[in-house]
Amino acid sequence: MPQRAVLNLAPKHTFAGLTELPEAQVLLLVPRAIWTRTRMYVRHFEAVALAGRFGADPGDYEWELIDQPHGLKWWRRTMMGDAAYCAAIVAPHPDGDPVEVFGLIDIASDSPWWFDAVDDIQQMQMRAELMTRQRQLSVDEARLMVSVEEEYRPREMLSAETDDNGVAWRTGNMKEALGLKDALIGLFSRARVATLPDEVGQ
Repeated sequence: MPQRAVLNLAPKHTFAGLTELPEAQVLLLVPRAIWTRTRMYVRHFEAVALAGRFGADPGDYEWELIDQPHGLKWWRRTMMGDAAYCAAIVAPHPDGDPVEVFGLIDIASDSPWWFDAVDDIQQMQMRAELMTRQRQLSVDEARLMVSVEEEYRPREMLSAETDDNGVAWRTGNMKEALGLKDALIGLFSRARVATLPDEVGQ
């Protein structure tokens, strides 16, 4: 049976919050001071809204603060500079020290990242082209159907079925989990060394 790609960066710790977030794919412990500082840092330096209407380069201005649940959203940027929601980072009990932090890859089928976890994109494209002729579907409809039925459902990566608007949701593969882990570690590292506005002149 396929298993969800999970990175546990604190394997000796028993994550109490995992019962609330069993779909988490990145598990880590963060000192409370660093977690609090990172949220302040994002607000002033890396919030997605700071990019303005022209977007930004990949890696820049990709984070959004959320309060319910307590955490962040990761809006990865495409090569064109557009931000697309990719993952949520949740701390269900932020008053602990260290804080249990959970990363949840959460990708919609209308996202530019939807097909990134397809094992054989060429084979999927061939199947979709065949389906367009057999069922009189559009190419986009066929690609979505093949990705759901032949890729993500068999691998147990489908987290929500296609809704009335034609949108499905999936979790991530190991490459995407590693990408989220690297993005988080990088964010914490930048927050640690940055000078926050209320520290200027100290």
